[in-house]
Amino acid sequence: MAREKIRDFFYGLFYLDLYRETAKLFLQYQTLIHLLIFGDFVGIPMLTSYYSLRLLPYALPQLETLRREAAREHDVFEELAEYDVH
Repeated sequence: MAREKIRDFFYGLFYLDLYRETAKLFLQYQTLIHLLIFGDFVGIPMLTSYYSLRLLPYALPQLETLRREAAREHDVFEELAEYDVH
């Protein structure tokens, strides 16, 4: 029991911030790739290609998440909060 608490403490101390940043970067790249391939299905006018139509059955479960992420209002101050201005 105490061993797990110590392990969780060190995980949070050393890896939690790295994990969160990596997960956030992964989601940003995933959104960018999905918008490039399937932007026309979300409502962003882009050229429809043969490959995006071929990939559509595999990405259909993620299309609703992509639609919500693309329609979400982004705030400039959310991005600025991550930078140290000192």
